[in-house]
Amino acid sequence: MTGSLLEIRDLRVSYAGAVQGLHGVTMDIPERAVVAVLGSNGAGKSTLLRAISGTLGMQGGAVEGGELLLGGRNLVDVDPAEIVRLGVVQVPEGRRIFGELTVDENLRAGAMSVRDRGARARARERVFELFPRLAERRTQRGALLSGGEQQMLAIGRALMTDPKLLLLDEPSLGLAPQVVAQIAKVIRQIHEQGTSVVLVEQNAAMALEIADRAYVLEVGTVALEGPAADLARSDEVRERYLGVGDTHAVEQALAEGPAIAKREGEAERRQVRTLGVENVTVRFGGLLALNDVSFTVEPGTVHAVIGPNGAGKSTCLNVLTGVYAPTEGRVRYGDEVLTGLRPHRIAKLGLSRTFQNIALSPGATVEENLLLGRHRLSKAGFVGAGLGLPSARRERGAQLARVHEIAGLLNLDHLLARPVAELPYGDRKRVELARALCADPGLLLLDEPVAGMNAGETQQMARTIRDVREVLGISIVLVEHDMAFVMGLTDRVTVLDFGRCIADGTPDEVQRDPEVLRAYLGTTSEEGAA
Repeated sequence: MTGSLLEIRDLRVSYAGAVQGLHGVTMDIPERAVVAVLGSNGAGKSTLLRAISGTLGMQGGAVEGGELLLGGRNLVDVDPAEIVRLGVVQVPEGRRIFGELTVDENLRAGAMSVRDRGARARARERVFELFPRLAERRTQRGALLSGGEQQMLAIGRALMTDPKLLLLDEPSLGLAPQVVAQIAKVIRQIHEQGTSVVLVEQNAAMALEIADRAYVLEVGTVALEGPAADLARSDEVRERYLGVGDTHAVEQALAEGPAIAKREGEAERRQVRTLGVENVTVRFGGLLALNDVSFTVEPGTVHAVIGPNGAGKSTCLNVLTGVYAPTEGRVRYGDEVLTGLRPHRIAKLGLSRTFQNIALSPGATVEENLLLGRHRLSKAGFVGAGLGLPSARRERGAQLARVHEIAGLLNLDHLLARPVAELPYGDRKRVELARALCADPGLLLLDEPVAGMNAGETQQMARTIRDVREVLGISIVLVEHDMAFVMGLTDRVTVLDFGRCIADGTPDEVQRDPEVLRAYLGTTSEEGAA
């Protein structure tokens, strides 16, 4: 490594003028280096790449302060096309290629700003040397490529401008282990050929293995930085990725006990049963998303399903709710077999979920959003409700009373008349949780409930989930990247890695499991303690 290629100084970013994405981030990206940027969902990693590439405005974001100095020139407010011409190119998360274009046509699209025909030809040959599979499939449409080949094409298209700095956003997401290893090898080759790389990754094991330097973001700030090899061995990284010794904040938030006593009649509203996931396998074409996964969620417990990005967590939730049908195996809820049932039938049996990305109606009030959660329990038909028949009015009154009870449990009763769009992020996450609870489930599935929250909001959500479990007596399955939150709140943890179940036990057992340490950090327990 030599001097700095890009200097990031006190960078501050917000969305819609209200939600803070980055709070004074400072980094140095050296020439001829791979810099890893790690952190949980909502930490600000993708926001950082958008700021560098000038694409924040497309997502409603803006730089409020700070500098992005490339060769002394500040990139803040520079047009994205000009940033590409200056040598900075981003590969967004999700393999966004042109599916109807061939491999060759995708590569030509990536070189539109390159006027020198010889430079375009050299860049194309470089791409085919890095990715021989693309050379073999150069006349094939992008939509017909495998997931790994599409990721290769996305990277190859970015390389067509011969960039000085390549920004990679989650290149390993959803890929099989062999493909991840191949992508990692190519990133090293790109670096060795003189291109600097900023690598945003949830797969810390892969990122720390190939990076020279690493930064760990936490709620929009730099929490840790240093040589990648040192961070891979550090206790601080183990704390952030496995929650080791870092659960005191959540434990302190839970120490006061439930805010509301268990309510009479709540048990009669629902049937809380044992959930059994039995040898579930899910295949998407040639991709094995889940491989013979089994675990049990006991009634009234909080059970976490964790793992690096691409481990199969979201696929697992989609199997439980009937969105995906397993290729093999089955799911039971008590005596009921859920496998083969449509999502609305599963919901009627008492399963309800929230989503990683908030799925509320922003223009509607909190009360109106919560009433949607009561929809499956409504008996009045469309005509009866529209005509305002007495039975429909009585039912609506009962539904509103239940909505107000749930809002009170989550301390949202004072917000019922407010449009969701006016609420802070943490309140909106609790509104989505409340809407799921308005369906009176026996089993609640939570997908990333604290993603993007600050420390205070995370502690409040921990108390809320604890109260929900204690007051309503329900079971909770929790998918979450914040390991301190998971380890301080849950009774049992199942760990997935590339679709396999590699560990299942108490939080303490999982934190010390060598397979879990390897999956998250690429280290054994002995190496992690060194």
